[in-house]
Amino acid sequence: MENLQSIVHTQKNGFPCENQFDFCSDRERTISFALGVDIPTAGEDPGIVFKECCYKHNVFGDLNSSDNQKNDYSSFYHQRQLPTETVDFVLYHFETGDEYDLNDNVFGDFYDFGDFDSNENLSGFLVKWKKVLFEIGEGNFKIIKRINIVGLTIEQNSITFTLNQYSTMKADKTVRIDVVMNGKLIKSNVDFTDTNWKHSLRVPGFFGIREPQFEEDTIVNRHYEKRQISMSQSNEYKFQTNLIPDCLTTEIFDFILFSNDIFMNDYNLNNHSYNFRKFGVKLASNDGSVYGNKTRKVQLNLTFNDKFENNWKRNFN
Repeated sequence: MENLQSIVHTQKNGFPCENQFDFCSDRERTISFALGVDIPTAGEDPGIVFKECCYKHNVFGDLNSSDNQKNDYSSFYHQRQLPTETVDFVLYHFETGDEYDLNDNVFGDFYDFGDFDSNENLSGFLVKWKKVLFEIGEGNFKIIKRINIVGLTIEQNSITFTLNQYSTMKADKTVRIDVVMNGKLIKSNVDFTDTNWKHSLRVPGFFGIREPQFEEDTIVNRHYEKRQISMSQSNEYKFQTNLIPDCLTTEIFDFILFSNDIFMNDYNLNNHSYNFRKFGVKLASNDGSVYGNKTRKVQLNLTFNDKFENNWKRNFN
């Protein structure tokens, strides 16, 4: 075995290289770098989870109206790691087995790599279910995301969406959460900065039970008269889901609640108020989730405040 001393040259006279032998002529060393990537995993098919826990995820479209409240939408995205990485979004129709490429605006809004100035590595598709209803009809659908990275193709499936024509009776006992996402999600390394990324999620549940809180500022003059300076009002609202599966609780906790703008839409026919439409809120607290010992599903309990606390009066200019 060759002696290591004849292979490795040790510099004993500091770093200057004047009048030193050139060892690179016959023992050249080069520096190389390896680029690490995270290989996505296919994961468990959410459709199978739905069957196990007896859950159906409803979405609606209205062929007779352009009202946003009657037409649901869902977004899907992918952040690439390499310039050579590709992704294809596909709409799958369970009843026929047909696949539809989501690479144009037939079924919604397509965003290719490079479409966002703030992040050229972000691609996605926003499904507008009214367009799906018009082109295909009612039925059960899923979105397939096919990723090709370093020669590997990984397929990821969305939850199963049950699409129907909108009616107040079908939408009863549900809440739709609309969000706008900006900023970077560090854990998943997805950057939505300056994209105004839109997403929506409809779940069985209830939003409302408004509880106003009042605060009054006063002064007392020398005659011991109390006079009002200003009066302000802030409100709390309760959001409670029915029992929902893990894929939805994860989406709410790890994406929805991180959004910059959150809007609640309540469709309960027995709600005290019908004014919760595109209703801006901000998260106040998590009041505790209810986990059952005989079901995989969970009930969420959240409290929200008004997004804009501007309901106040003052007695001076």
